[in-house]
Amino acid sequence: MQRNGQAELAPASPAARAAWRTALAVPALDNPANPSRLALLALLLAFVYAILSTPAAYTSRPDTLAAIIWPAPAVAAALLWNLPYRQWPLFLVAVFLSMMLVGDADPLSVKADAAFALLNVFEVALFAFLGRRLVCEKGDIDTTRKLARFMFFLPLLATSVVAALGATIGAVTKHTSWLEEWRVILLGNGLAVLVLLPALLAWCSRQARAAAPASDKPGTALAAAALAAALMAASALLPGFPLEVLRILLALVMVWAAVSGGLRAASLGVLVAATAGIGLAIAGYGPYSAARGGEDGTWELQVDLAGLAVLSFFTGIAVNERQKLNLRLERARRFETMGFLTGGIAHDFNNILGAVGGYAELAAEREKSGLPVRAALGEVAAAVARGKDLTEQILLAGRQGARTRQATDLRDLVSEAVVLVTPLLPPGVRLAVEVPVAPVPVLVHRGQLARAILNLLRNASQAAAGRVELRLSTSAGRAPAGYAREADTGVGDTLSEDCAWLDVLDDGGGVAPAHVHQLFDPFFSSRSSEGGKGHGKGHGTGLGLAIVAGVAADHAGGVAVWTGRGERTRFSLMLPLLTAQEASQLPLIAPPAPLGRGETVLVVAQDEAARERTEDALAALGFEPAGYDPAAVTGGPQGLQGLGEHAELLVWLDSPGEAGAPESLLAALRETDPGRPLVRCTGAAAANGDTVITQEAGVVTIAGPLDGAALRQAVRMAAGLSDAPPARPGGDSEVDLDEEGKQP
Repeated sequence: MQRNGQAELAPASPAARAAWRTALAVPALDNPANPSRLALLALLLAFVYAILSTPAAYTSRPDTLAAIIWPAPAVAAALLWNLPYRQWPLFLVAVFLSMMLVGDADPLSVKADAAFALLNVFEVALFAFLGRRLVCEKGDIDTTRKLARFMFFLPLLATSVVAALGATIGAVTKHTSWLEEWRVILLGNGLAVLVLLPALLAWCSRQARAAAPASDKPGTALAAAALAAALMAASALLPGFPLEVLRILLALVMVWAAVSGGLRAASLGVLVAATAGIGLAIAGYGPYSAARGGEDGTWELQVDLAGLAVLSFFTGIAVNERQKLNLRLERARRFETMGFLTGGIAHDFNNILGAVGGYAELAAEREKSGLPVRAALGEVAAAVARGKDLTEQILLAGRQGARTRQATDLRDLVSEAVVLVTPLLPPGVRLAVEVPVAPVPVLVHRGQLARAILNLLRNASQAAAGRVELRLSTSAGRAPAGYAREADTGVGDTLSEDCAWLDVLDDGGGVAPAHVHQLFDPFFSSRSSEGGKGHGKGHGTGLGLAIVAGVAADHAGGVAVWTGRGERTRFSLMLPLLTAQEASQLPLIAPPAPLGRGETVLVVAQDEAARERTEDALAALGFEPAGYDPAAVTGGPQGLQGLGEHAELLVWLDSPGEAGAPESLLAALRETDPGRPLVRCTGAAAANGDTVITQEAGVVTIAGPLDGAALRQAVRMAAGLSDAPPARPGGDSEVDLDEEGKQP
């Protein structure tokens, strides 16, 4: 608070304006380096304080604008806010001496001058102390809670105390009305602190600048200041400019500044609006001047400025808080995604390590029995390759780039998943696989889709009582048989165009109705610590089906579930098929390489012509066939087993009219050598008339005519072989896709 014995107001001089600009830069010097700089800063504060106090003539007349042009205490409080308490006395002494110097120009006594000077010292110290202790220590008013505390403790509470002391001094020394004096001082100091102090802290405090959101741009603040000054100038230059229109336009500009630039832009805009309005009112221009606003002009200006400041400050800080909340939510989502990714990685690696361990044990047992172990060791190497592929995907997960897809035969991925899950099947659970003879071309990420199929099989095997079925089929715009009723739940898209259907069924007890709609939620599992239904043991991770859902959605497909109602549980993974035209435009996998490397394959067939054709087809696949007529084999199963002692695979061809001895020979051979992979061709099509390939208990059956493509697929399934290695980033058979899954 300042006081001067003059009764008139003089416009601010150029020196005062220069001092004002200097004062704005003063609070940035938070930590003076040495005593000499500290003394220089205190001297500068005294000069600025005196310049800002001189034009403000002390008077109890509210229409003279004396009540709203007292910025000096706010400037000093902003400076002290970020300084250590031990440095305050020097600056408070500078304020006292400055006010004593200003008081020499008025007719009041030295005691009165000293009383008002001490009041100024008390006011500055009170503002800075309450602000540091009760609002924010570093001057970063960046939350609505801090702003609310600032407005309550400084413009209202502290200013009321100072106004009461000032009114008492004025009533004693000048014999003025205490209530009127209190009102003038309260409005003047309260509005100056409300408008000026947040602007000084936001622009000049290092901590406040550091806490400002990255979206704050100086251009927004300058634009808001220019628009506020232009509106004030327009209201002064245009005759009859409506005050209501000015209020609305100023409010819109300040709200825009607060939303776009935060507290810094809003505070600068309000400060410029207040400075321009006060200057124009002093000069007699504008709707707030005495000539146009009457006796109530000053009061209206104070109310409008206070309302404008409160509106814009709270809007700016609320927007800032919302942005910070969004950042925290985004960070929380990222951590949740990282947790999901970590759990998924552990889940997939557990499956891969289980396959490695299972095949390693199988190889050890076969080695002890003197049987070939190359196939089992090959599966160990294949599982290690899949683990390496998973590791590469983890390393690439944080890199933003185009996703890769391959034109792939879905039957190949089914074979990979079946081979991987076979050693993980619980005791007593059998896996039956059925795939079409014709290729099923899809555009997929091989590693992701193979893991999704593996997770479906693992989930079904843990819930099954004794049997799991996997069926792969295609549909031309319609669902396969058995899909008449709507699914109990699902995620992703329900495809109506040509699509591939991969069904996984189990004969377990089904999913409880209360859990159906939570099946695909991450980290949800219905398996208890005692083990749950079927063969599930221990706690479920709740990630297998969530990974399946994510993979399906990422490939523009979906997953549907049918369960309960006295039926088997069926999971259907739907993927869009590649049309012939699309497949011709994509770089497909290289022509299939030979499956074998000279391994011996035992071919048993009564029909000599069929046996020879099969031998030729197997030789083309890279194997060394050895054909026999079952009727000519002496010694029964033992003799046949002796003939193919070192054979990796047995191919059995049923002949028309064949019955009795050959069938019993096959059954006895399976009993004596259950571990040898077997491909059997029945020659008769399936019940629905289609030619399909099924696999169960180590036996792959071709139901339908035997041709090269069918034999290749059957041998691949029986031997657990793959036409192509897992996808490698940057490989020749990969296709870069945009975010919608299309070719750029």
